[in-house]
Amino acid sequence: MIEPKPPRRRASRQAPDVRRQDLLAATINCLARLGPRGATGREICRQAGVSHGLLRHYFTDPENLLLETYLELCNTFIARFADELRAPDPDPWKALDSFFAVLFSDEWASFDILGAWLAFWTLVRNNQDFAKVSEDFNRRLRELLQAGVARLPTAGRIPHADVAAILSAVMDGLWLEYCLSPDRLPRERAIELCSLTLRRLVPQVDSF
Repeated sequence: MIEPKPPRRRASRQAPDVRRQDLLAATINCLARLGPRGATGREICRQAGVSHGLLRHYFTDPENLLLETYLELCNTFIARFADELRAPDPDPWKALDSFFAVLFSDEWASFDILGAWLAFWTLVRNNQDFAKVSEDFNRRLRELLQAGVARLPTAGRIPHADVAAILSAVMDGLWLEYCLSPDRLPRERAIELCSLTLRRLVPQVDSF
């Protein structure tokens, strides 16, 4: 997971993967604080504590760095959710509840991550490459949700695709509100509302 870090001095020698991850993490931090216009190559390098030449060693240009950061964030997000749904827990309800818990964890629900997502959404509207990454991410997320819903023993009253679409909308809205004001919407309540929505859409047999 890419975690934003404060600027710090680097040792003269570092593993290439570590340096690359530092640049990705610094990009997240800059996007959250300054938006896409302020997240310049110079500022990102300053934040990461590296030379501008090192940025060009790993990325074609600052725009490529932003795109790679977006792609990395989306891929990590999907992989983390997929891990929860593939867990060997025999209870498919608990698997989806774990899915919701991950969404509202410190890993994914923070002001920095929200700021970065808002910046990426701006880029998605104006850049075809970012739009393609966004479309692919949303498709994979819907497929994960549909697969999780399909495992429920009482699934079928509402099409899986419709359940996934409603869940996704509820998750997005609650996630945004939690990131903006965790005091107004505590984490536990946000997770509870996601679980409640799921059980209203696909009732458990023993809930009758």
